[in-house]
Amino acid sequence: MEDAQIVRVAKAIADPTRVEMLRALRRAGSMTCTEVCEHFELSQPTISHHVRTLAKSGLISVRKDGPFHMLTANEDVLAGFASVIAGEPSARSARRSSRAKTKTGSPRKR
Repeated sequence: MEDAQIVRVAKAIADPTRVEMLRALRRAGSMTCTEVCEHFELSQPTISHHVRTLAKSGLISVRKDGPFHMLTANEDVLAGFASVIAGEPSARSARRSSRAKTKTGSPRKR
């Protein structure tokens, strides 16, 4: 996961309403925007703002299904963010670490 996406995800889940939306989507599997509006006592424009923020972060997918927009949690992004936060090495950080070593296998002095 790239640093820019980590920041977008962190900003998206910094809002308790978006966290609850994400939880509701995960429990339901998928929901329409109308169902999300029924679940929360917020105006439709406010819901749309939160949905856009979650979608831009990659935490949810939005697909058109006839007249409806179906929202689904993106489990891969959630898992990737959780592993970054847990400190698990990613392929990117492993590459960075291997470049920092010299031919003898010891870390470079900086």
